[in-house]
Amino acid sequence: MVEYTYRFRLYPNKEQKHFLNIQFGHCRFVYNYFLALSKEEYEKQGIKWKYSRYQSMLPALKRDYPFLKQANSQSLQVSLQNLDTAYKNFFEGRAGFPKFKKKKSRQTVHIPQHFEIERVSKKRSLLKIPKLKTKIPIKMHRDIEGQIRSISITKTPDGRYYLNVLTRKEIQPLKPSNKTAGIDVGIKEFAIIYDGDKTYHIENPKYLQKAEKRLIKLQRQLSKKQKGSKNYEKARQKVARLSSKIVNQRKDFLHKVSTAITKQYDCFVVESLNIKGMIQNEKLSKQITDVSWYKFVRQLEYKARWYGRKIIKVDRFYPSSKTCSVCGYKNNQLTLQVRKWQCPICKTVHDRDENASKNLYKIGVAHLTSGRTGTVQTQACALQGNLQAQSQWDCGAGSVGGMGDNSQSTRHPVVKQETSQKLASLQSEQAPQFIEE
Repeated sequence: MVEYTYRFRLYPNKEQKHFLNIQFGHCRFVYNYFLALSKEEYEKQGIKWKYSRYQSMLPALKRDYPFLKQANSQSLQVSLQNLDTAYKNFFEGRAGFPKFKKKKSRQTVHIPQHFEIERVSKKRSLLKIPKLKTKIPIKMHRDIEGQIRSISITKTPDGRYYLNVLTRKEIQPLKPSNKTAGIDVGIKEFAIIYDGDKTYHIENPKYLQKAEKRLIKLQRQLSKKQKGSKNYEKARQKVARLSSKIVNQRKDFLHKVSTAITKQYDCFVVESLNIKGMIQNEKLSKQITDVSWYKFVRQLEYKARWYGRKIIKVDRFYPSSKTCSVCGYKNNQLTLQVRKWQCPICKTVHDRDENASKNLYKIGVAHLTSGRTGTVQTQACALQGNLQAQSQWDCGAGSVGGMGDNSQSTRHPVVKQETSQKLASLQSEQAPQFIEE
């Protein structure tokens, strides 16, 4: 049993939009009020954040501000719970200090109870929520499976409304494929996958880079408008729509690739990258942010948990690109600029990314066949030590060459998104749907 969220598009009318905007505003007010209060009390009196203490203040706040009675009381409580979660993430080092919510940013109102979703036709439903007399139309592109726990309504910066339905349902594990894959992620190419038979190259779609000129132009036009004017709001909507399109394209691509990998392989090995540190590089920060390695690995993790697969995260210091995948020789002088190198021991010519994926694949095979216990980090280091012991050589520069090796390699363009038929085939078949050149 897993928690699964369905997302549907809402089409509220003018009156319903006004009502939802009021709900967003009241929840935002409660969040910002208690955030400001907690900061002030800590700075002046040294009182630390405690959820139960501020929760007891909520009824008094509703008496002091009567307009809060227009909102659903449970939604205001959830807003305070969200602030408590933000503080916990800050205290435990998972996030920065909570920030005040802004009106023009993403807005959300949670409705844990007393809602109703009425199915009208195959692709249309109606949503009934507390304190709203009329029902909001929903575009239902798929059926809801499992037990519905709660809902939330979200307004994106580009002015669109979405319904998020949190459910709890059972997902059946996939049939074993008896295949393992080593996945090396990159910037020039999104990922290189080696499964013991072939090497698959997945191109980086670079959605931000392709839309960057258009985005810069719209942002320049926005900067020339007077804040608060109608023209400023129109220009802001254009920037928000384009930014939302980039995010949706990237999210769709990541879900398609991660789902295809999960269906194809029983086990996949990835590197544990220090993304936070890599973003500090001014020359590569934009490209690293656009490629979204963290989201990709996160999707692989929870999909592997859903479908009974296994994911192995190798320590970030494991030299997957520098180690020869044939004899185990380690080239410590290999720099990032060198994309191909020749092993001076076995004379094998390596593409650094393909070589890395092959070394990650070996770790996955060794992990599964040996039945080792302990962390993946120690197993990766042990495997590296065994390979170095076999070679009996220290590090060296190797040679740079443009020659190709004899291994099979398949290059995949970006997954096409134009037709729903291709998406359906991607989800139904057991292998990734990439086109061989």
